[in-house]
Amino acid sequence: KIDVPVLLTFSLSLLLRSLVALHPHSGQNNHHGSATAYGGDFEAQRHWMEITFHLKLNQWYTHDKSYWGLDYPPLTAYGSYALGWLSQVFVGEASVALHDSRGYEDATHKAFMRFTVMLLDCVFYFPFVYIIMKRLHSEQGDGRKKFMKNLSVGILGVLIQPSLVIIDHGHFQYNSVCLGLALGSFHYMTLDDKEYDKGYNNTLGKTDCVGFNAIIGSVLFCLALNWKQMVLYYSPAVFAYLLGKCFRSNSSKHRSIMKILTQVGVLGVTVITTFVFMWYPFYHYRRDTNETMLDTFLPIIRRIFPFSRGLFEGKVANLWCVASLQPISIRKRIPIALQPPLALGLTLVMILPFCILLFRLGQLGDSKIVDCQTKNISSSSSKKQNFHLKALLWGAAGTSISFFLASFQVHEKSILLPLAPLSMMIWDAPVLTHWFGIVSMWSMWHLVAVDRLQVAYFCCVLLYICYIFHAGLTNTSTSMDSETDSTKWKELNQKGQKFVSSVIIPISASLMIMIHILEVFITPPHNRPDLFPVIFVIVSCLSFCFAWLAFLWELLKIYLLILYGDSANKISSPTLTFEEAEIISSKEKHE
Repeated sequence: KIDVPVLLTFSLSLLLRSLVALHPHSGQNNHHGSATAYGGDFEAQRHWMEITFHLKLNQWYTHDKSYWGLDYPPLTAYGSYALGWLSQVFVGEASVALHDSRGYEDATHKAFMRFTVMLLDCVFYFPFVYIIMKRLHSEQGDGRKKFMKNLSVGILGVLIQPSLVIIDHGHFQYNSVCLGLALGSFHYMTLDDKEYDKGYNNTLGKTDCVGFNAIIGSVLFCLALNWKQMVLYYSPAVFAYLLGKCFRSNSSKHRSIMKILTQVGVLGVTVITTFVFMWYPFYHYRRDTNETMLDTFLPIIRRIFPFSRGLFEGKVANLWCVASLQPISIRKRIPIALQPPLALGLTLVMILPFCILLFRLGQLGDSKIVDCQTKNISSSSSKKQNFHLKALLWGAAGTSISFFLASFQVHEKSILLPLAPLSMMIWDAPVLTHWFGIVSMWSMWHLVAVDRLQVAYFCCVLLYICYIFHAGLTNTSTSMDSETDSTKWKELNQKGQKFVSSVIIPISASLMIMIHILEVFITPPHNRPDLFPVIFVIVSCLSFCFAWLAFLWELLKIYLLILYGDSANKISSPTLTFEEAEIISSKEKHE
């Protein structure tokens, strides 16, 4: 059957994107006034189409690096070639003419460029959003009509997130491709592989930890990483979870060790094969046959990871930018050579709790749920899979916000990375999800202001706020409440949601509105021209630090539910004590 409400949701989302696309793009008419390069990200993407379409592959990353040199991974380069060919066919050769097309802003070409972003949205982002949201909502057990209505409402909330719409369809980028591929990889990594395990183990009922679904997920994640290097923000979460799956215990110790090595090997071969497929053409078509792989790939890697640009650029709402403000001025006090390892160390500290929990979750696998009425061990495969998907989404949001806050060379647009997996949790943490979506957009205010996207910014944010209240997603009850009958668990979960809705959101909303108003009516002093950008950075950074704590708490809740099943929620129940739950769990492990 055709899901008419979902199709209508997709149509409304495309309509919003089309309206935003009517506004200026980054650097339109050289509004940035750059002395070295015309325009902004729009011109960069068009220029990449130009050079990949005309030049040999071995020149893609070395040609005139001073003018929007290609600095994204190979899959983006291949995509630019394909889009350049389409531009030459449908718009005209002038749109990609080598050197002569610089600054090309023909109306037809701009329409073509805007259309390509929406097309890639429909191909890569919309389908995986639909798949994940339908999978997560399927556990609600509603009737068909109510199910489709609620599903459409949830999907609409994801697709009209102001940040992604403004950055991709206003500012102009193709972030939806890597975000969609990453979400798809999370979906497949958390699916069971039982049907494939029967042939592997020749035993019914045993679940192989790494099978065909995990391989598909790994390939999709590698493709996402080869589209945009910032997907590395998710990689610790993915690595920890998949490694945990490889370490799931088996009855035979010797067999368990062999199985671990085999499954790690399978994942390793999958990753290596995908990267070889993406990168080998650059070595095959190298300039000099005497070149080694290191000689070929090192210049590309340096373009993709430009450590020479410094600790951060512009005013980004992370810890290093805040710490570099006077009187701390940490960037001036620490030698440049020490800044990358310090940033790496702080990032590792912040991602470590998420990685530990995800490793344990992957290791637990088919966690047993204790029925408090019969005190028997039972297992729900679909519920377990959804728990694991939710855990990986929270973990990916946690590691990416950690990278955003603490890593080296962060851009303000990187906040889209934690926002994407968080958006899928609209039923589990609606208040937190919507608050973070608005704060993320607010943190990029000065970026969109430079692009003259103020009208689009306010319209998208107001539309999103109207959606929140109209959809009734301000309620503090969540889908996690339906996973347990424990009154104490529901109270604890709802207290957290109420704290966000009654304390954090009013304070945060008041600050955001007040700062916007003050910026309009107050002129900064001459010796502090960047006063308001700094205020935006500080407030946004504090908000993201709170979000880091919230993401960790949400992941911990899922870990406890999977570890102990319903017994963790019913420890205080007279029908099942904590000790009884532990005894049951330990007996099941011995068996």
